[in-house]
Amino acid sequence: PPPTREARLAQLLTCGLQRAVAKGDMGLVERLSKAAVLVLGGAVEPTERAQALAVRSQAHPDTWYTVEGLCCSCPDWHKHRAKETPYICKHGIAAYFWRKLAIQEAT
Repeated sequence: PPPTREARLAQLLTCGLQRAVAKGDMGLVERLSKAAVLVLGGAVEPTERAQALAVRSQAHPDTWYTVEGLCCSCPDWHKHRAKETPYICKHGIAAYFWRKLAIQEAT
């Protein structure tokens, strides 16, 4: 049988974790893990705009952030966006995982 959605998510997570560890980016390791939890928990949903996804806050379940491309409406993303190195928050990673899974499911 084809791999389950959870197994495909585990593959995406493992790939990301290997790259983050190789770079020594433990913050990214943490964000990748939290993003996987968001996807597994059903905290990512499509919006009326095809290019945007809504991702629920882990700290405040009544709060939803909009992720469009690599941009997120969360405070963490806004705090880091002006820095020289590219930054993606856990909501952005969750949206990436969700999209990758949706593409795989469509094929």
